Amino acid sequence: MKNILPIKEVMKIEINGGEKRSWIKTFWLIYSSPEKKAVLYYRIAKKMYEQNFPIIPLLIKNRLINLYGLHISLKAEVGIGLEFRHINGVIIGDGVKIGKNVVIYQQVTLGGRNLGDGKRGSYPTIGDNVTLFAGAKVLGEINIGNNSIVGANSVVTKNIPSNTIAAGVPAKKIKEIHN
Repeated sequence: MKNILPIKEVMKIEINGGEKRSWIKTFWLIYSSPEKKAVLYYRIAKKMYEQNFPIIPLLIKNRLINLYGLHISLKAEVGIGLEFRHINGVIIGDGVKIGKNVVIYQQVTLGGRNLGDGKRGSYPTIGDNVTLFAGAKVLGEINIGNNSIVGANSVVTKNIPSNTIAAGVPAKKIKEIHN
């Protein structure tokens, strides 16, 4: 899941949607969309963090928290194509692993369930092409399979298989998705 693409390729995919655009259009997309700006800031901070620049990534991370209420740990593994629909109040903890093309709405929390989960590695793993709707909480060592959807305000307490819609408190399988 580790992001090994250069920042330019990441921008092409996440900011421009994979399309080839002029730098002016790319700049305008970043300028006019706080969601895309937040993803770009995070990617820059993560790249610097991986290259052992400790101060600037921390400043960028704190800026994301102050501007948008968005907390993404620099230790989290986030796949390419991350998309925030509304970035307010999103929390992504240290050991979280997120696959490719994941869509996250506002107030989603992905993190540990108890103190010390960081040492035990008890964090969620989110598959590819997953959508997490507003207010969803995924805490602890939970796996959400590829192509799944977690409904608004759901609390996920058990693994969700691939191609499934889950909702409720606790989240239960509502429907299977057939492609």
